[in-house]
Amino acid sequence: MNRRIVWIILSAIMFISGGILLFYFFWANGYIDPPKTAPTQAYSEFTYPDLPSEITTTTTNADTQQTQETSYVSPVDFNQLKTTNPDIVAWLYMTTPYISQPILMSEDDNFYLTHGPTAEYDRNGSLFIESGWNNPNFDDTITIIYGHRMSDGQMFGNLQASYEDIDLVEDPQYVVVYLNDSSKTYHIIATLPWDPNHILFYNDFSSESGYNEFFDEVYSASGDGVNLVTDDKPKFGDKVLILSTCLRTDRTRRYLVIAKEV
Repeated sequence: MNRRIVWIILSAIMFISGGILLFYFFWANGYIDPPKTAPTQAYSEFTYPDLPSEITTTTTNADTQQTQETSYVSPVDFNQLKTTNPDIVAWLYMTTPYISQPILMSEDDNFYLTHGPTAEYDRNGSLFIESGWNNPNFDDTITIIYGHRMSDGQMFGNLQASYEDIDLVEDPQYVVVYLNDSSKTYHIIATLPWDPNHILFYNDFSSESGYNEFFDEVYSASGDGVNLVTDDKPKFGDKVLILSTCLRTDRTRRYLVIAKEV
């Protein structure tokens, strides 16, 4: 009788453990939709900026733009941020999904895969750009921000879940990058699954043919998860921001949010 009870208990433990492992597999690999609203991730080492609840865009001529840049005062306290960590180069702000996080850059492009904005170990990592491929002033033709697809929605964890239900034509979406001396606003023109190849390595964006070839491929995409603004396709000379994370249900591929500077 005692052996039977022990066997029942062990079987129950194995059954429960197997169920937990199975749930974790589906949850971690994105088969269970992450929350549309990510949990607030804040760091006591610095103050989060008070940013507008809506992102607006304005069209300005060259003289007005120069005046604005001269009088620009960043809403982000970069002096405080850089005191905490000099690797903080910018701030990313989105309202859908809500993301308000610093952008990091290190000489070791892999460092912020496993370290938070305070440079301490953090499994969530940080949002970062690669110093080997992009400049911290966001003036490159193509700038790519990387972030983990965390299952609880943190970092870029809810990008895909948010944009699957949005018509980018009927409901335009924007991204703002705040710098110390200026801010850049981008109109989201495409969201889609993509192959895992390093975009900046395998594409020559310095040539018009290479630039157009990449965006021709983007705009020829179709299927689940593809969302395109067909009348705002980037033209050679347009500066583009790409948010890159793992594709839900297939970590070997990428999910891209592509936005054109306005």
